[in-house]
Amino acid sequence: MENKQDILKRLASPDTETVRGAIDEIKENGDLTIVPELLEILLHNSEPAIITPITSLLSDVKDSGFKVLLVEKLINAPAGSNKANLLRVCWESAIDFSEYLEVFVDLLIHEDFITALEASTVIENLNGNIADEKITSAIKHIRTECKDDKEFLAEDTVIYLEELLVHKQETEAEIAHEQEHHHDCDCGHHD
Repeated sequence: MENKQDILKRLASPDTETVRGAIDEIKENGDLTIVPELLEILLHNSEPAIITPITSLLSDVKDSGFKVLLVEKLINAPAGSNKANLLRVCWESAIDFSEYLEVFVDLLIHEDFITALEASTVIENLNGNIADEKITSAIKHIRTECKDDKEFLAEDTVIYLEELLVHKQETEAEIAHEQEHHHDCDCGHHD
């Protein structure tokens, strides 16, 4: 990849084509060392012509180190920055962010409406294995603390989490039943 500073300068250009060219170059030759700067651009920019291609680029990153970097940037982002842009990367990504449920719940409760909407979307796209206690705690936290203009968002998120909890428990019960049947049957597959 060419000089990182040159690419960053091109990314900051007011010319959309210059920005797109820099993003294409990162796609072709990039490495993870430029990710922190890209996340900073997302935090401090509201220009769709810049946000959309960077979000798309970052959503394709599969490296597990990227997840930690993204969540740390989200947690430590200054007040008033565009955290919603980073949350968009989370829900567009194929990476599983389930272990950070509490972070997203906190953003849903305490941030502005747009950020809360993106946090809600992230939560509703979590598909990993989340402990029942974490889900129950998240539901309680949302119900007791989310107020005002975000109440309907909070309610939709709670419904999703409750359904997730029920589905998890049903799946666990089915597995337990199958294992019990497997051990009780006379099928010759005893462990």
